[in-house]
Amino acid sequence: MSKDKIELRDHDKATEKLYENRPEVKKKIEENPDPMLELQTQILELRLEKGLSQEELAKKAGTKQTVISRVERGANQPSIDTIQKIANALDRKVKIKLEA
Repeated sequence: MSKDKIELRDHDKATEKLYENRPEVKKKIEENPDPMLELQTQILELRLEKGLSQEELAKKAGTKQTVISRVERGANQPSIDTIQKIANALDRKVKIKLEA
């Protein structure tokens, strides 16, 4: 395993670069936003803003670090109950809206 420091990529810069190289991806995302991707991104960004590790967030949410990791990576689709616990731990409310 490498002992090099892992650098966290800036989400906005990575997205901008992706859109430059693959404009069809930008169009697809804009036309059909993925609510799970939006949720993953919000949880990750809020956790980082608050300076919390996955383990710290998990403890505040009453869950395990592996749950937070899977949610942020999109490896599973969390229940509304899990989303609510994470949102509360991040001092946020959950709002679900069905649109036509």
